[in-house]
Amino acid sequence: MKTRGITEGAMFCALGVILTLVSYYLPFFVLLVFFIPVPMVVLGKRQGLKVSVLSSIAATILIGLFLGPLNAISFGALMLFVGCSLGFAYNRDLSSFKKVVIGVLGFSILLIAVVASYELVMGIGFTSLLFQTLEQSTSEVMTFYETANLMDAEQLAIAKTTMEKNIEMMKLVLPSAFLLLPVIFGMVNVVVSDMILKRIGYPVKTFKPLSQWEMPVTLKYFLMVLLLGDFMVSMFQLSSIPQIYIVTVMNFVNIIFFVMGLSLMLNYMEYKQLSNKGLKVLVVFLGFLISSIVTIVGVADTYIGIRRIFRRESQIK
Repeated sequence: MKTRGITEGAMFCALGVILTLVSYYLPFFVLLVFFIPVPMVVLGKRQGLKVSVLSSIAATILIGLFLGPLNAISFGALMLFVGCSLGFAYNRDLSSFKKVVIGVLGFSILLIAVVASYELVMGIGFTSLLFQTLEQSTSEVMTFYETANLMDAEQLAIAKTTMEKNIEMMKLVLPSAFLLLPVIFGMVNVVVSDMILKRIGYPVKTFKPLSQWEMPVTLKYFLMVLLLGDFMVSMFQLSSIPQIYIVTVMNFVNIIFFVMGLSLMLNYMEYKQLSNKGLKVLVVFLGFLISSIVTIVGVADTYIGIRRIFRRESQIK
């Protein structure tokens, strides 16, 4: 191993440890957990897989000295499974789509390992433990309201019903969250790594701007089948299909159309030659506030082709 590789390996190892400690000890910086693999991604691009793996192992050992072996394994696995695999993908100059797939697979393996370890070590399912904690917290809150006399009997009954409905809704949404988390994690790491590597002078294959995203034809028709299926289930009130499956599938369908709605909005801004970045950020922020409308717009653009209509009209003029 060259001296430069050893030096950079030590430097990125220290950076990974610092990110881990900051995200662990400072609650306001907990989102830095998303970026813990990034140093190993950059190192993998610069020095290859061997150096990034050795650096990740060294970082895991150092984290163990500060946070104990269990935390060290969790954070170290994050660097190894996500950081090193993505670093290998960047080193081989793979496409953006393949890099995201590798990142998603790496984080999915880690997530499955964490859930399985809870069951093996604690002898209880991860989701069962999560909902037991939620129900216990709800019970403690209701007990506090009752003893503090902050609400009358009717208000307490309404509050209890609302909390129970929220827990049931969380049970339905949880599978979607587990499936979506690796996708978000992989996308974030790829986008941030692209930005850093481009900044330091490396040519990388990046995604098209969101305004230029268009849905593949096969996905378009597949989503149409899912929409029709959801309509038929609601229309005929089919109870043989568990609701949790329907909610999970439709959550992903809605997310895809929401993204396409944002793409249309940004595309229209380009059409109007509105290039102010602050305005684009504001539009995206407002899009999340009116997500239902943006999702409907995404459906309309997918099957009607709204952006083609206003661009065709401009060509006629």
